[in-house]
Amino acid sequence: MGRPTATINMLEARASLLAKLRSFLEARQSLEVDVPVIATAPASDPWLDSFTVHDPAGFHIGYLLSSPETYLKRLLSEHPYPLHSIGKAYRANEDGPQHAIEFTMLEWYRPTAERPFEEMICEMQDLIETLTEFGRPEVVSYRELFNSVFGLNPHDAEANDLVQFASDLLGSKAAATMDLDSLLNVLFATKVEPHLVNHIVIDFPVIQSALARTGIVDGKSVAKRAELYIGGSEIANGYYELSDVVEQSERFEKDHHRREALHRPILPTDQALLNALKKGLPESYGVALGVDRLLKVVTNAKTLSECMTFTGHL
Repeated sequence: MGRPTATINMLEARASLLAKLRSFLEARQSLEVDVPVIATAPASDPWLDSFTVHDPAGFHIGYLLSSPETYLKRLLSEHPYPLHSIGKAYRANEDGPQHAIEFTMLEWYRPTAERPFEEMICEMQDLIETLTEFGRPEVVSYRELFNSVFGLNPHDAEANDLVQFASDLLGSKAAATMDLDSLLNVLFATKVEPHLVNHIVIDFPVIQSALARTGIVDGKSVAKRAELYIGGSEIANGYYELSDVVEQSERFEKDHHRREALHRPILPTDQALLNALKKGLPESYGVALGVDRLLKVVTNAKTLSECMTFTGHL
């Protein structure tokens, strides 16, 4: 307890990876910025738990960030230039071989007027091909993967269509209580993700849009998201960024209602982000990358804790 977790070899590999990430982005004219780790509103994602921050008198100060997204988008609305941040992020109740409550995140945003979604995918591929020995990731659609395993189009599926598949994993009682989003998450994570060795998955179900735009592909509405997987682990998550303040406000409301339905804490709305969208966000994409997870697959480590300088300190 209290001793460093990482070996000296791992510390050297970590320093090297961080230097390479910075060099990759700086070569593409991205400006590294420093943002706070406390915000007045956390991410609205119903499945994310944020740490609250109080002063010694017990006065509520804010929330530790699960991602620097709100600050980076607020910067982007004022300064429409390529920006990135490398720093700590925090998520409560996420501790295990693939998770940590405190971890290092690289997040970058790039204003792009032409074909932003395609440009984002290409940049994610370039990063992995340039910085690792895995080669260029293969791009595959969520629909193709899901259909190959379950024989269903996820963009048409309803909860009742998926309950039986989840029952085989969790039991019929637990599966019957789950909504469509939860069922899709469980089935994809258990039956699809482990087989993704070096892939970028695109065009997620609309119900999983989060802060990404939606679009039409093969006549179906999809979320314009792209997730990078290496060795069965999710490494990075990219969005063609939603810039419509009305739609973003409506999504926040849906997240609040879903939290109520799940009996989870109701959180304040990120009004600062809405104000930034109202001011105007350029056509852009954003990518969040887990540095510790990337280091894990690059070094072939067995657990995430081996890749972190200290663990078990909170």
